[in-house]
Amino acid sequence: MNSLRQSAGGLAHCGPGREEWTPHGGAELNVLGIDVGGTKVAVAQVDGVAVVESVEHPTELSSSEALLDGIEGAVAEVTAKSGPPDAIGVGVPSQVDHASGRVIASVNIPLAGIPLREELGRRLGAPVVVDNDANVAGLCEALLVPDGPARHLVMLTLGTGVGGGIVIDGRVFRGATGLGAELGHITIDARETDPFGTRAQPGTLEALCSGTALEGQASRMAAERPGSKLAGAAAGNGGRVTGRQAVALAGEGDADALELMDTLGRHLGIGIANVVNAFEPEHVVIGGGLSRAGDLFIDRARREAEARALPALFANVTISLARGGAEAGVIGAGALAAQELQPEKTTAERAI
Repeated sequence: MNSLRQSAGGLAHCGPGREEWTPHGGAELNVLGIDVGGTKVAVAQVDGVAVVESVEHPTELSSSEALLDGIEGAVAEVTAKSGPPDAIGVGVPSQVDHASGRVIASVNIPLAGIPLREELGRRLGAPVVVDNDANVAGLCEALLVPDGPARHLVMLTLGTGVGGGIVIDGRVFRGATGLGAELGHITIDARETDPFGTRAQPGTLEALCSGTALEGQASRMAAERPGSKLAGAAAGNGGRVTGRQAVALAGEGDADALELMDTLGRHLGIGIANVVNAFEPEHVVIGGGLSRAGDLFIDRARREAEARALPALFANVTISLARGGAEAGVIGAGALAAQELQPEKTTAERAI
């Protein structure tokens, strides 16, 4: 696979009339990727798709200042071994105004309203680019697909909620201000009225395909089927069935839990068909914590997507589970930094 240092920030295959970018005129970039999550902050020196030096610490949630201090400290640990970075990419579980790098909204970390690009640039002494974590994960997966990098890819992350990342022509698609690609909020069942414990609108991908939704659906089924294994799981947990319990029962072949997985796969397939019809990607990748149980629903999702997508579009798409694993966030953030923070080209370079 080509590394970030071998083609257009590692992603864009240059067609006729398109420039190919070589950072620093061929010199190597020292790139850091930062993955900020609700439970951990990971910082890594990234070389292509390889993590060279890395640290990971619990996320400091007491205040914005404490979180920024924690990020700064983690970066210092890595740069003590890797040297000063040329560029830094940051992925956050937040809505980000891409032009300014300001966090507009953030559910589970204290960064709402923070001009994160400016603040981290001042603290870290290097150019910084900030993006939504699902966009960053999509960029990582575009590097990791077979015969990659992929130029056109859509990623859906199934976790506490459902996130979306879109890569078009090798670059992240964000919409007018950077707040777009919220694929988890696509409505796939306008008749549904129950958000199943999520904060999403009923009938959306997030309300039907997230880990939170799976727990809500499993708990409702447990209450409706008192003699079931799901009901037994709920009895020891205050009437709630956890997603982990539902997945474990499905893995054991429990019919009720398998029904839940079939429903999840059907809903996910409808969402996949929508993004295939809208974006005509080469790849649709399913990631997030729930994707670890993907063998229980991915085939159902493929069948549903094939039944609903336009045949000519579906014929050219590959649907697969994410490959990046725990390092996807830092790898994607490093890719983002290498791609977005390229130095200005000279007039002669632009003419190439």
